[in-house]
Amino acid sequence: MTAPLAGVRVLDLSQAMSGPYATMMLADAGADVIKLEPPDGDHVRSWLQGRTPVSPYIMAANRSKRSVVIDLKQDAGRELALALAAQCGVLVENFKPGVAARLGIGYDDVRRKNPRIVYCSVSGFGQTGPLSNKVAYDLIAAGYGGTMSVTGEEGGRYVRPGVPASDLLAAMASAYSIVLALMQRERTDEGCYLDIALLDGQLFAMAHHLLAYQATGKVPGLHGSAHPQVAPYQTYRTGTTDINVAVLTDKQWRAFCRLLGHDAWLADPRLRSPGTRNAHRRELEREIEAVLATRPATYWIAAFEDAGVPCGPINTTAELLDDAHLRQRGMYLEYDDPDIGRVRVPGAPWRGPGIMERWTPPPRLGEHTDEVLREILGLSDERLDALRRDHVIEPRTKGLVAEGAEA
Repeated sequence: MTAPLAGVRVLDLSQAMSGPYATMMLADAGADVIKLEPPDGDHVRSWLQGRTPVSPYIMAANRSKRSVVIDLKQDAGRELALALAAQCGVLVENFKPGVAARLGIGYDDVRRKNPRIVYCSVSGFGQTGPLSNKVAYDLIAAGYGGTMSVTGEEGGRYVRPGVPASDLLAAMASAYSIVLALMQRERTDEGCYLDIALLDGQLFAMAHHLLAYQATGKVPGLHGSAHPQVAPYQTYRTGTTDINVAVLTDKQWRAFCRLLGHDAWLADPRLRSPGTRNAHRRELEREIEAVLATRPATYWIAAFEDAGVPCGPINTTAELLDDAHLRQRGMYLEYDDPDIGRVRVPGAPWRGPGIMERWTPPPRLGEHTDEVLREILGLSDERLDALRRDHVIEPRTKGLVAEGAEA
């Protein structure tokens, strides 16, 4: 079956998380993604952990791409990049605003050679506005965008979410916008410029908190794992490990009370609705945990499931890798890494005909430089050798290059 984005070629100049995740989504849908890297590589290649010379960040966000090394700071490198962009339908970059233009590969530079290009710029605060030049990563966007203001234990400090939510939201917004732009281009035969900001995704995620503030005049605060309006809906301690319990409906509340042996709660007017229960959340938490502490988490999860009360464990990474449900759903991809052996990584949560029918492991730095420049630009071996001698297409980072590539 033909993949949805088969025939679409993407030039990916982005690094770290937001841009690479977006282009990986496109690659999962069949796009030919060319990851253009500087001689030192995407800077997260140096974020090494454990026994592998390949960064987990590279492995997580760069499957099914081809890596090409080009030094954009050299005139010859810039000319190569523009020549590649002229042969691509999409370009993605996440430089600080203004940097791509200074390098000579901004939207106007590329559009002159390729008017049909869909050019996507991902940045922390966007290309417009008084803070457009602000340097921002996931943490900065999470703080400014308000999500950190509602994340953390009550009475404690604000905390960063354990996953890069700003980057991931921006990646999804980028991929979605690119696909819409490609659909529109089919009608108009015109390319466009897309301005995606990490901050905008954070604001999008804060919608219900912003509306709640406007309705009540109360600034939402920290609630730990608890829901700000509903109880019981949080993490609870059991006799062994913590579990999550989420009671929303009257039916679930009745089953919950009976299972815990607190039938009297059903007649208590203070606990009649999720909202009134939330006003007594701390008192409820103490009494609930007193009962849950009498048995292990496995018992309570099974008992709640049988009673129709939503609940679940809090899995660690080790437990996730061995989870039978995720395995059965085909959510893991496995391949043999030359340095660490068998590797299991999450597959794509996006589904559809032709998605992830073919995939390749993340590339080593410069693994496909010669292949791509021959295939797309028709460069000869002599020309490639000359560019390499001039350090235009030569990787500089030892230990992070493809086997057989020069460094």
